[in-house]
Amino acid sequence: MSSEIINNLKNIHECSYLELGVRDNINFDKINAKSKVSVDINGAAMFNGTTDEYFASLTPDTKFNIIFIDACHDYEYVLRDFNNSVDRATDWILMHDMVPPSLKHTSPKFCSDSYKILYYMLKEQNFELYPMNNNFGFTLIRMPANKIYPDESYANTSYAEFSEFIATVKLYSDQEIINLLKG
Repeated sequence: MSSEIINNLKNIHECSYLELGVRDNINFDKINAKSKVSVDINGAAMFNGTTDEYFASLTPDTKFNIIFIDACHDYEYVLRDFNNSVDRATDWILMHDMVPPSLKHTSPKFCSDSYKILYYMLKEQNFELYPMNNNFGFTLIRMPANKIYPDESYANTSYAEFSEFIATVKLYSDQEIINLLKG
């Protein structure tokens, strides 16, 4: 569960936390942040609506130490959520379902095609990012980061192409990520 990783963040008890996509609130409820906000369209979140609607409702100065993106996993939605989060996150952006373990998991009911965003980030961006070797490629991005604008070729990346590439990339274990967060 992602909360077991997130709660290792140094000073988590003093942080503000935004979770996009909470489904059943199990992860959200376990986060030990000072202040928390949840967003989902399922009626179980503090803000019931789309992530786009939520970001549009914020004042320009609203910030969060940590933003966890786990809403719709389709490429175009993850891209928008990431770009909206860049303006709001001060410490970390966290993204779930970035490394589907099999082709079956690229179905919209699982990880969908969000892996294309990770593929672009690893190939084209210089910001610090740490994809995990488990937990469906839970990925941590240290701020500052910048908005991303992948060219159309990334939207057409096949799972086979991604799988071949990701096999050459350093993926982090739970303990490596915990050590990073505590540091």
